Amino acid sequence: MAKSSRKSRIQRFQLIYLCVVFLCLLFVVRIWDNIYTDQYALKSKLPALRGNIYDSSGRLLATSELVYVGYLDVEYLKSVVGNAYERDVNFIRMLSNFGLSEALDTIGEKKIIRLGSFPKREEITKKIPTQYLRFVSIESEEKRVSLSDAGLGFIVGKTDQRYGINGAEEFFDKILRPVRDGVISVSYSGLVGRKVNSIKIEPENGKNVYLTIDSSLQNKLYSIAEQVKEEKQATEVGLIIMESETGKVRAALTTQSWPSYYMGYFEPGSTIKPIIFSAALELGIAATDTHFYCPGYVKPLDDSNLRISDLEIHKDITLYGGLVHSCNVVSVETTKMIVERYGTEKLYEIMSSFGFGKPTGIELSGEIAGVLKTPDKWNKVDWAYIAIGQSIGVTPLQMLAAFNAIVNDGKYVAPTIDESRETVPKTLISQKSSDALKDMLLDVVELGTGINAKLDGIKILGKTGTAQKNNKKDVTALFVGQVALDKDYSILVWIDSPQSEKLSSVVAAPFFKQVILTMKEFESESQSDALDYSKLPDITGWNIKQLNDFIQKSNMTFHIYGSGMYVDNFDVEETPEGTIVNIKLSSTPKITKSN
Repeated sequence: MAKSSRKSRIQRFQLIYLCVVFLCLLFVVRIWDNIYTDQYALKSKLPALRGNIYDSSGRLLATSELVYVGYLDVEYLKSVVGNAYERDVNFIRMLSNFGLSEALDTIGEKKIIRLGSFPKREEITKKIPTQYLRFVSIESEEKRVSLSDAGLGFIVGKTDQRYGINGAEEFFDKILRPVRDGVISVSYSGLVGRKVNSIKIEPENGKNVYLTIDSSLQNKLYSIAEQVKEEKQATEVGLIIMESETGKVRAALTTQSWPSYYMGYFEPGSTIKPIIFSAALELGIAATDTHFYCPGYVKPLDDSNLRISDLEIHKDITLYGGLVHSCNVVSVETTKMIVERYGTEKLYEIMSSFGFGKPTGIELSGEIAGVLKTPDKWNKVDWAYIAIGQSIGVTPLQMLAAFNAIVNDGKYVAPTIDESRETVPKTLISQKSSDALKDMLLDVVELGTGINAKLDGIKILGKTGTAQKNNKKDVTALFVGQVALDKDYSILVWIDSPQSEKLSSVVAAPFFKQVILTMKEFESESQSDALDYSKLPDITGWNIKQLNDFIQKSNMTFHIYGSGMYVDNFDVEETPEGTIVNIKLSSTPKITKSN
């Protein structure tokens, strides 16, 4: 009996032992699984930010900053307190703190309510009563800030969440877009005690983009364009400035509510004539001294009474004089010689080779192709109307690029807003033809229709254009030209539907002249703005990069407070220890003379 009892106790101990071992093994496996699956790790995401966009001088045009956003989980709130929150004074006060008092009546219809975004987490929590903190999730998010004044918004563009939706933001989206979020991870492992592991992986932000635009120059020119619009009672005033050799666009603006310089088109009028004349010279059909007779009109078809009129009777006139005085007869007769010898297909080929009928490829999404019909869709006299800049629709950007090919020694360069893009020129006409056209275009300004754009001591080539609109009452006044300043710049200005005056020679040419004077003044200011690091300039509106560069080279002491990427204001304090500069930062960018 005793022996049997002893055996039974041993079996019970063995069973208990096996159960304990099994539970220990299960515990170990569970811990291993939890560690393996990171269940006991505390993680915090470090959001990566979109890259910055700078102008040609390193001024910040668009940047991202980290903000904290509060979200109220309405479903969770209702599951805990029911509808009691509707009568709670503290809840009503919380909504008021976030400027959402009016949302109380509709709050029950929503699952999540966005309370607002703030630079610091504490700014959200201090607005929330303690009992409601558990119902609010505070998330870190990216906030995009960019300049839109002076027409820069059309170039910089906008973003939706983390993606570019237009302008440079869209075109360079793959470059600017954040690469990878960072993370801070704290975990522990081990059966006895804790072994703490802390890992921090820095976020990988998007890359920066540098545009060719000079935002300060654009700001000055935009103000002038608005003044001209008012003076001429026009519907739109616009301009584009491009480096002749590189195609880099230094300013592009319009007073229109949309970017018409690459998403709109007009008939180019007489600005098309340099293209026609250059083709005639290149093909050997005419020379600069080829003679024509202008009775004040031309009949493009011998078997028709259709006439194309001129502004005046030029009588005996050469090809050279035809461009200087913008003679329609010479342009139509010259085009007729091209068509009679080579056919309308050759004229279409010429227009296409200068970039008409297709996008220029500038780094702005949504660029249109303009209007250039194929010859099989032309009527009998379309070729003649193309000769005077009608029956064809060109974007301002196309027109400038085409003209630039003539004055750029016959080489076409595509317009660009990418400062890093390399120029790939394409020869359209010979140096000889280009030189001949440049002589003519110089005399257009010195002696001809563009004389109101003339400036003593500055070499200006140019061509006027007055393009009739469909209603025949309004016109688009154009002036396209090249000016030699620190570099050669090709410039196009246009004034749509001016009411006080109509002719481009008295509307667009003086505006072109005003643009050059502004550029000249801006060039002088830039040369005199070389920083003296022993003195403090007006740093209002500077971005963090500019400020840091100055601090590194200055012997002053800087105290910086506030948050953001830009200098909001500053003051100077003279002490026995030296000059102290107190700087307040802001998240709002500004365009000022000094930034």
